Amino acid sequence: MTTRTALKLFVLALLVFAVAFALQRAFFWNVAAVSWDQEPQSLWALGAAFLLRSIENLSAIVAVLALVVAGVLRLGIWRAQTPTLNGSK
Repeated sequence: MTTRTALKLFVLALLVFAVAFALQRAFFWNVAAVSWDQEPQSLWALGAAFLLRSIENLSAIVAVLALVVAGVLRLGIWRAQTPTLNGSK
């Protein structure tokens, strides 16, 4: 994996996160777990809100991991390019 590929994965994960976040906030902003004193909510809305929240969480984790991998790869390239004190690599 190259740094460019890791950054592309990072951007893609951020886009997926943004879309899922926007959909959840636009259509299912008031969906929550039902307690005994609240009126029941539709099962499909609860399932859709749960699915969108799961997609948000997974894409956030993928974005963080891709950013870490890109940073480690970039650090490895930078360290390979810097000369050492004794002149040998």
